[in-house]
Amino acid sequence: MKENEKKQKFVQLQVCMLLLACTLLPDFGSLVSSIIGISDFDIPVFCCQVLGIVGGALALYAFYQSLGNSLSVVYLALAGGGLAIGVLTLIPGVPIWLNYIGFIALLIALFLSKNSIGIQWNNCGSQGAYLILMATLLHVYDGIGDSMPTHIAALVGLVLYWIGLNQLKSGIDTKGAQGVSRLKIAVILSIIAIIFGWIPLLGSLVAGILLIIAFFVEFMGYGSLKQSASLGVTGQDGAGKLRISMIVLLIGAFIDLFPLTGMVVGFISLVAIWFIFKGWMMILDGMEFRIARQKEDNSDF
Repeated sequence: MKENEKKQKFVQLQVCMLLLACTLLPDFGSLVSSIIGISDFDIPVFCCQVLGIVGGALALYAFYQSLGNSLSVVYLALAGGGLAIGVLTLIPGVPIWLNYIGFIALLIALFLSKNSIGIQWNNCGSQGAYLILMATLLHVYDGIGDSMPTHIAALVGLVLYWIGLNQLKSGIDTKGAQGVSRLKIAVILSIIAIIFGWIPLLGSLVAGILLIIAFFVEFMGYGSLKQSASLGVTGQDGAGKLRISMIVLLIGAFIDLFPLTGMVVGFISLVAIWFIFKGWMMILDGMEFRIARQKEDNSDF
């Protein structure tokens, strides 16, 4: 397996395992529903679960074929076991505690993946882009899961997003750094909006205004990234897809204002997740290709 393909498969595996883990997040509401026998079947969550299982299994199998016995047995057991439990939880009537076991297995596998598979990013900026992708996934999935655990996961995602932005800024040019600075402002505004959202009445209004401002600042941030030569043509196109994902989420937020539209908003969030995955993957590819080319050029002298 070529290095570039290896990194693409790694990101695919990580995103799919995280997506599946989000669907298995322990939720007190689901536990109560299962005890009293009320079905809480959610089609968008089900789609995320299937996507996570299929995409994760394909990537893990590709690594097993490529690495063979050098792949850690413990890692295989955790990642493969978590994906297998994800399949079992699709069966109606399966005990809710299986979700918790699967969630823990996938969470540990996520932390072990980099060393187990042997991934080395070409620079700190690439690692930052990877972290931002994972963080954004947590944030967007909150619109699908919409529970207390997903709200907490989204807050954790904001922290990861901030760390990723700091790392990304160190690996790009001035224009890209300007975009990162705008994205950091958007994160700060989002955190302040969350705090105001806890205040009754007036707090919700202030939070809404701050989120609108954060949206436009983030949109301009991706616009600056789209002009960054450090990302290459591929990465610049990826930044464009991230802007599309924001427009898709804006449409979802508008539709969410109307009653009985939760399922529609969930599917719209799924579309946004695809654009986010594709966008950050293209940014990663652009950065990794540029640095690999520079190393090749230097080795020629």
